[in-house]
Amino acid sequence: MALEGRRTMRRNKLFGLSLTILLMLFVMAASLEALTPQTLGFKIGYNRNQLRGQDTGPGIEVTKIATNGVTIGLVGNIKILDWLYFQPEVQYFQKGGKYDVKVPLPVSIPGFEVNVIDTRSLEYLEIPLLLKVALPVKWPVKPTFLTGVSAGLKLRGNLENNVNITISGYHVPYFRTEDITSQLNSLELSYVIGGGLDFEVGRGKLALDQRFFFGLKTNKYETVIPASYFQNLGIPVPTDIVYNLNMNNYVFSVALTYFF
Repeated sequence: MALEGRRTMRRNKLFGLSLTILLMLFVMAASLEALTPQTLGFKIGYNRNQLRGQDTGPGIEVTKIATNGVTIGLVGNIKILDWLYFQPEVQYFQKGGKYDVKVPLPVSIPGFEVNVIDTRSLEYLEIPLLLKVALPVKWPVKPTFLTGVSAGLKLRGNLENNVNITISGYHVPYFRTEDITSQLNSLELSYVIGGGLDFEVGRGKLALDQRFFFGLKTNKYETVIPASYFQNLGIPVPTDIVYNLNMNNYVFSVALTYFF
């Protein structure tokens, strides 16, 4: 109970810090907006997420499956040169992925197999700091290029664990969920690269962009399937089935931003 209380306190502090950063950036961007049009924008987008393994351990076979997510937040657009902009952003950002895992067994039983489909849903306060190059042409639509880094502050993580146990051709399902916030890196840095199109819309501007986020540090996940579950089915598994996966977050994101 004490450990859970400390985790709750840490999550509350992190959430409070996230709100403080969001408010500070909003106030800064709003101040700039009062001076220059098209400085503050609101964005919404779609994410296609994947977890890519660096070290899956001996005997573990993993098939990666992409999942869907959303992003929503505020975008700054600070002019440096006629063709170069500094673009800070702050956004709620979903990452994660799904993978099909063939798990090595601690006991050899003919006709006995365990296959797991894990879905990890991860939520972050994402703060990309980008340089944006806009092609210096007098067109109503301008091609753009984006690059930079992004800092992700973890908010929460959840695991859906779908286990399919096969015994001589018979299938027995096992399902559970788990809070995995503690397994995520508190700060996740990513390299960002992408591009898009800017459209002049009256006094404002509409920006459509696509970008890739490449996680630079692995998250170390551990999943436990308790031996007691198998023993209750009459399967003599002597120890818990434990497998560890070291995974990087990779995200392809498409978003639409309106700059006021």
